[in-house]
Amino acid sequence: MHHLLLAGSLPHHAMRDLALRHGPMMLVRMGELPVVVASSAGAAREVMKTHDAAFATRPGTATLRALSKDGLGVVFAPHGGHWRYLRKLCVTELLSVRRVRGLRASRQAEAASLVAALSSTSSEEPVNLSALLSRYVIDVAVRAVVGDVVRTTDRRAFLGKLEEVTEVAAGFGLADLFPSSRLARLLSRGVRRAEACNLAMNRLMDKVIQEHQAHHAEAKEEDLLDVLLRIQHTDGSGLLDIGTVRAVILDLLGAGAPPPPRRSNGPWRSSCGTRHYARMGYWRTNSSGGTDGPKHSPSLDVVGEIQNKYQ
Repeated sequence: MHHLLLAGSLPHHAMRDLALRHGPMMLVRMGELPVVVASSAGAAREVMKTHDAAFATRPGTATLRALSKDGLGVVFAPHGGHWRYLRKLCVTELLSVRRVRGLRASRQAEAASLVAALSSTSSEEPVNLSALLSRYVIDVAVRAVVGDVVRTTDRRAFLGKLEEVTEVAAGFGLADLFPSSRLARLLSRGVRRAEACNLAMNRLMDKVIQEHQAHHAEAKEEDLLDVLLRIQHTDGSGLLDIGTVRAVILDLLGAGAPPPPRRSNGPWRSSCGTRHYARMGYWRTNSSGGTDGPKHSPSLDVVGEIQNKYQ
């Protein structure tokens, strides 16, 4: 721990410096936890491929247990029958080629909204393209997973809580580093925050599911929540309870949510602030590639033109 605390840099930079001194595979003790750090392609291959069965289960920390006490999704489920069931469900039902193609209209609608937002900006006003693209990716993920239901509920609260859950799950608290210490658990704010996040997210998810079931007959296309609820009612194994449905939905939304942008891109920000280039991009993507099927890939030659203009 003292190597990380006294390094004065980002944790992965400190790990890199330690790896240069001790080799590509090293054992680091973080509090009470022994942590194996693989920092080369060969070492990562040994962990992820050669000995993948030994590292298949994610370690369960106090924070993660508080977040997932009502159900485990495919991300945090231990390797076993439950995990294999969810993995098969994702491969054959949720993320199959047929399902992805079936959601193409939703992606096109969100892309049209993005282009419209760019076209509506003033030619003299710079546009934060990173924020628009992040919002676009989130909108596509939300629409594919739960349809338009979140738009009618408190969307800002839902996405804000989802971001908080992702932040809590990615961090380490005092109780995670010293799992045998009751004092560490009592003093840790991370566990209490995780429990509060879990309770609030369950309430929001239940509201989304209830509204989704109430408006199911009006839906024009089947989203991923539809698929999970249908399988829950038809599958007699009992492995897909409502807590697991919530957990899988959060896994899918968490995977679709982009990380916060690290920095803004000046040329892109200023060039995409013009209606001319936004309309040109819209025309290119709709006229050159065609829209008759997923095999047609839109041509984005306008990207090269913008780059050449601002180099």
